[in-house]
Amino acid sequence: MGVKTKAIKDKELELSIYQYCNKHDMLLYIMILMIRYTGFRINDLRTLKKRDVVGTYLTITENKTKYLEARYREQAEKGKPLKKAKKPRKILIHPTLRRILDEYIKDMEMWHVLFPSPRGRNQPLSYSQFDRRLEKVAKEFGLECFGFHSFRKMCFLSVYEDNGNSIEKAQHYAGHTSSLTTSIYLDLDQETNDKITLEMKDPLRGLIGS
Repeated sequence: MGVKTKAIKDKELELSIYQYCNKHDMLLYIMILMIRYTGFRINDLRTLKKRDVVGTYLTITENKTKYLEARYREQAEKGKPLKKAKKPRKILIHPTLRRILDEYIKDMEMWHVLFPSPRGRNQPLSYSQFDRRLEKVAKEFGLECFGFHSFRKMCFLSVYEDNGNSIEKAQHYAGHTSSLTTSIYLDLDQETNDKITLEMKDPLRGLIGS
């Protein structure tokens, strides 16, 4: 899917991908919409059950956070100060996503997984199975540098653009510890540097017709 995934910035292409998945692969359609609307990673969504999405909010302790908690505990046992990992991420389920989810889960029992494996036993579809499904989409549309992280980046990029190019709000929504991390993640680091250059006070202003 590419060494580094990129956000899809062509809105018509983005809609075409949703239409294609809605027609050919409903599980994939629901997954990419959940990533696009919430910014959660696929492995944090893949194992959800109906009971996890029936409320107003989607609250997940991300796998990355779980990893850091375990790592910090190990370091504390070796005498280092105990750091606190990030709190569970709580995201309001967007009204459009709410309607789509309600239709999708209406015939499910509360304990049913959202993305069942065809092998049955109420087990979730594996990441590799999801990845193979998305590869078909990439081939259909001739996409490179495309993967599930593309939709995560599109989510945070929308927050950035819809809030007056606010890197702070995108950082907050993504749960990043620094705006630089968010800027690099969204491929905005060059754009940010360009803006800083143009806003810089010209030290020669008035001397050479600046």
